Amino acid sequence: MSDRDDAQVDALGPYRGAFFRVVQQTARTQCAVMTLSPGADGGPAEEHAGDQVVYVIEGEAILRVGAREHRAGAGTLVTIPAGATHHVRNPGSTALFLVTVYAPPES
Repeated sequence: MSDRDDAQVDALGPYRGAFFRVVQQTARTQCAVMTLSPGADGGPAEEHAGDQVVYVIEGEAILRVGAREHRAGAGTLVTIPAGATHHVRNPGSTALFLVTVYAPPES
């Protein structure tokens, strides 16, 4: 067992309002936050070579993964498998604030 302590520890609150900001990164993962205003979306649908995990902190998201749409409120965790076309939008009346982890990191 190792007693290494090179953990990255960040409060996410100061990033509220940032459209997209990478907060932490290692050789194997990348963690970012995203804020979408009511009615906004995250841009065009996209795919990634690795898996993506999305955790909704505040607000409500509609995540389209492939041909299916998933409604995700605060506290919801969604895993998007590598290669899946996906898109996120905010259908709500308040800001959507989420954290997302990419494995491996996006370039």
